[in-house]
Formats: sequence, structure tokens, C-alpha cells
Amino acid sequence: MKRLALISALLIAVAGYVFLQTRAPAPELAAYMPSGALLYLEAPDFGGLLRDWDASQVKIDWLASANYQVFSQSNLFSKLNEVYGQYGEAAGFRPGLKGLIEIAGASSALALYDIREVEFLYVSRIAESDLVKSPLWAVRPAFQERQAGGVTFYLRTDAASKRTVAFAFTKGYLILATRDDLVAQSLELLAGGSNPSIAADRWYRDAVTQSPDRGELRMVMNLDLLVKSVSFRSYWVQRNVSAIRPYWTGIADVKRSAGTITETRAFLRAPGSAAVANSDLLPDLLALVPPEAGVYKVSDIADASDAARLIVNKIIGAPAAQSRDWRDAPDAVSPDNPAGSEGDLETRIDEQPLPADTGASDSLAAVRTIVEKGGARALALVESSSATGAFVKMPSVIVLSSASDWDRDSVRRSLGDAAGKLWTTSQLGAGFAAATAGRHPVERLDGLGALLFATSGRLLFVSNDASLLAAVLDRAGTPATTSAFRYAAGVRHLRERGNYERVMAALDFSSATSGFGFYRPGGAAAPSFFSGNVASLSRVLSKLVEVRVTEEERGAATIQTMRYQIEQ
Repeated sequence: MKRLALISALLIAVAGYVFLQTRAPAPELAAYMPSGALLYLEAPDFGGLLRDWDASQVKIDWLASANYQVFSQSNLFSKLNEVYGQYGEAAGFRPGLKGLIEIAGASSALALYDIREVEFLYVSRIAESDLVKSPLWAVRPAFQERQAGGVTFYLRTDAASKRTVAFAFTKGYLILATRDDLVAQSLELLAGGSNPSIAADRWYRDAVTQSPDRGELRMVMNLDLLVKSVSFRSYWVQRNVSAIRPYWTGIADVKRSAGTITETRAFLRAPGSAAVANSDLLPDLLALVPPEAGVYKVSDIADASDAARLIVNKIIGAPAAQSRDWRDAPDAVSPDNPAGSEGDLETRIDEQPLPADTGASDSLAAVRTIVEKGGARALALVESSSATGAFVKMPSVIVLSSASDWDRDSVRRSLGDAAGKLWTTSQLGAGFAAATAGRHPVERLDGLGALLFATSGRLLFVSNDASLLAAVLDRAGTPATTSAFRYAAGVRHLRERGNYERVMAALDFSSATSGFGFYRPGGAAAPSFFSGNVASLSRVLSKLVEVRVTEEERGAATIQTMRYQIEQ
């Protein structure tokens, strides 16, 4: 009996040990990577992500799209392809997606150390039986052998490009890098060395604390070093380095669920940078967005001039853009004139001076008076598109939220003045008459242009379309479903796709008929920029229903949440 009890206790202990081992968190791969990286990318199942991408219809559609065709001819693509070829020569083979999948284990991470030279370290948890089947393991005899951390690693350098490929396999981890010292340091860390690692870097540690729930794909950014990189500033597609500078580190996690992809970002502000508080006005404005909206955003008003310019451009009428016949030669320049400075490089040499102000500044000043006198603190922009015959209309509604009730008479006068400056040759004010938008009483400009407004306590509604305005007014009083935040926006891609493509085709029409600028050297026709290149990306993402973005402040961190709704 005692023996049975002892055996039972031992079995329970062993089962408990096995349970704890299987439930223990996976080792943090950042602890096996040397300090000093610009970027850290991690996936609990990197191979699974690659297989999903390889089998996806999105991949097939994008590779066949005009957008990919143009990208494959770009300077960035050419440079990356050159680097890829050089590393392929160093390795002795060029791995395609299939080859990458073969060395993509489950838990994997990549650290980028230099953007210009594309220097990185890759660590992946992979079974030895899978690794030995890969082309990388097959070319091992052509590599030199080195030692680090008591482990042999393999090194090969291309004589022409001086590019290096180094790799090792130990303790179930594949370590692959473009520098031998990165592999050596990683092996030392795996062997228990005390050298600095990414996991010990403050930019990594502080960022990870902001996002404890790891996603299917995680990226941690050393923003301090990234913004100092000339290559980053040159190739960063957003061109918003000034907006990044207040932050010194950041993290982004991506997760998938049924019909949704969610990306959560956290950016930590640098010491001394000013924080922007969340606004308790924005949730109520977001609740006004109707199902009919195609594009929307809500935000605080930091500058009255910016809000006024938005109203003039979207609703009253943007100043007419200057155009000229591209066949006109530039005016002759006197040789006595100075050559100018580098700032003149931003000015087209064949561009005539802008015409005199035709009332735009006066119209802007009138609308700015509304914003300033009313004490507007936040705004919502709601836009949609509708096709009427051969034309696509893009109506807008702008809602201003104020600290106090709006003065209807003051709004009427200022809006009339603003419209009169742009819509009438004498630049006189225009009058308003009572009208309705749906079941709501509004005031409508008495003239050819469409300009309507309504007030409801602290809310001012301005629009150029009665139907969209009615849809927004119908939602007045709808309770907010979110807490305070500082920004929100959304695009209902599936709803807008058809009209979007029609507009893209119209934008290309004048250039296409002129036959100017649509041929590559050698006579190969290039896709039209809007109707070919840009519109094809929308077609590739045809299953994307809607994108929603929110941004809020939490202590020293700015939190952004992106939700992509996918059609099932």
C-alpha cells in the first residue's frame, strides 16, 4: 500500500512538472540578440504567418496588380533586389519564399541593425530535422567554420560585394545574420554570457511594458535611433518624422480574429515633450457618424485657421487651382539676375506666378471668425460619395463642438460673408432661407451653391448636402460608446470602392488623352497613376470592409488602435 502511494505521488509530481514545463512561457528571443538594434520584429509562429500569406488570394492578386508592377520598377525595389542578390551570392543560393518558409520556425525574431546596409540578425526556434532539408544547410560545406560560445558557426563572404552570411544551429535555434560578430554575440548570449542584449535595452523594456499581451506579430521600435538614420528619413513612406520625434520608443502588436485584424500601437514620449490630453467631447462627436458615411474623422481643434480652412475647402469651395498649358515654354531669364538658392529647387521653372487672391483669404477670415467667436474646441468631418449619371459627388458635413451654445445670427452672417466672397462676382454677402434636411429644420443659402447649416445647443452643423446632413442630424443625442480619446477616423472601403475607381479614372483622363508621361524607356507602357496603380491596390484589398483608427493618451504613452474589418 505504501509502495502504491509512493508511486502515485511520483506520477503526480512528474505530471505536475510536465504541466508546468508545457505552460512555461517561451524564452524571450530578444535576450539572445545583441544590444543596439533599430528595430525588433517577433512572431510566435513565423512559419505559420508565411504559409498563410503564401496561400492567400491577396498575395496572388497583388503580384498580378499594376501597383506591384510599378513598385517592381521603383528605385527602392531595385536597391533591395540588388542587396538580395549580393546576399544570395554570399550564401551560395537565392532563397525564394519557399526557401524562407523552410527556415522559418515557430518562435522567430529579427533585429535590424543598419538600414542602409540591411544588416540584421534572425533567430528562430526550428527542428533540426526541418533545418537539414533546407538549401541553407546544404551549402554548409562551402562556408568557413568559426567558434563562439563553445559552438561552431559558419561564415561566407562574397568577394565582389563584401556581403557576409553567417549562421549557426544550437539548442534548437537557428541563428542567421549578415555579420559574423552578430552571430558570435548571439551564441555567447545563448551560452549564458552577460553581454548587453536587446531584452536589457531600456527602449525595448519600456515599450514591452505598454503591451503585455503579445500579438501574432510584434514590432518594437528604437525611435531615437531610427529618426537619426538618413536612410529611414529618405525611405519612410509616411514622411512624418517631425511627428515621430516627440517619441523615443514604440511597439506594435497585430492579432487576427474572425473577420478582424487588430493592430495596437504604443509610443512613449521623450522626457520634456508636451502631451496632448484626451478630449471628452470627441466620443459624442463620433456617435454622430451615420452608416452612410464613407470617410470620417473627429479631433480637437488646435488651430482655428486649420478648422476654418477645412470648412472652406470641403464645403464652401476651395480656391480654383491654377493650370496652364504644359506646352508653354518658360519665360526667358535675364543673365543679370542671381541664380538663386537651393530653396528655389522646390519651384517649378515653368510655373507661372499664382493669380491674385480672388476672395479666398476673405472667405477664410470670415469662417475663422465663426470658429474663434463660437469657441469651437473639437470637430467631426463626415464625407461620402454618390454617383449621379456621369458624375460622382463628394458631399461633406462638418460638426463643430463648442464650450457654449452657438449664436445662430452670428453664424448666419459669417457664413454668408464667406460664401459671398467666393461665389459672387461683387463679393457681397449671401442670404439664408429656412429649409429642411430630412425631418430637421435647417437654413440654406439662397443661391446656386449648396450651403446649409443648423445649430443644436453646443453643436454647429455645416454641410453642402441635405441628405448627408439629415443622416448626421438623425444621430444627434445618440449616446457615446467610448471613453475620452484624442483622435478617431475611419474609411468604409467596401462602400466607397466603386465611386473611388470612377474618380481615379476621371483624374487620369486629361493626362491620358494628352499622351504625356505614360511611357517608360524602351516603349513599355506604364499604368496610369490613379486608375491603374492606385485603383489596383483598392482591388487587391477588395475584401477590406472598413478601417477604424482611434488614438488616446495613457500617462506618458500615446496608444493607437487600428481595426481592419474583413469580409468573410
